[in-house]
Amino acid sequence: EKNIPVLLGLLSIWNVSFLGYPARAILPYSQALEKFAPHIQQVSMESNGKGVSIDGVPLPYEAGEIDFGEPGTNGQHSFYQLIHQGRVIPCDFIGSAKSQQPIHLKGEVVSNHDELMSNFFAQPDALAFGKT
Repeated sequence: EKNIPVLLGLLSIWNVSFLGYPARAILPYSQALEKFAPHIQQVSMESNGKGVSIDGVPLPYEAGEIDFGEPGTNGQHSFYQLIHQGRVIPCDFIGSAKSQQPIHLKGEVVSNHDELMSNFFAQPDALAFGKT
């Protein structure tokens, strides 16, 4: 119950095989993780999603999901819009407690990282509790 990778794996199985959601969005709010979604695509989609069991028997359910994503604000003006408009796609939001390259501009109240984290917290909140 404390192993985050195992929990995420179980959630993926639940979402695709039992709830029928064919895709998952991987949304890291860090430019340093810009290649994370493509890495997960290769790791997950290359090995999973087979239509038959190990014995060659066709599966009565889907066994793999389509993984895609972009770093934070890059996706906000593209596929986030589709999700906000009602397409149900499970999303993995990934944030970081500290910036690798913090910038504090003179006269600005918040740092670039604080502004980015504001977007990070606002997006899942809007998706979960947005307007009807």
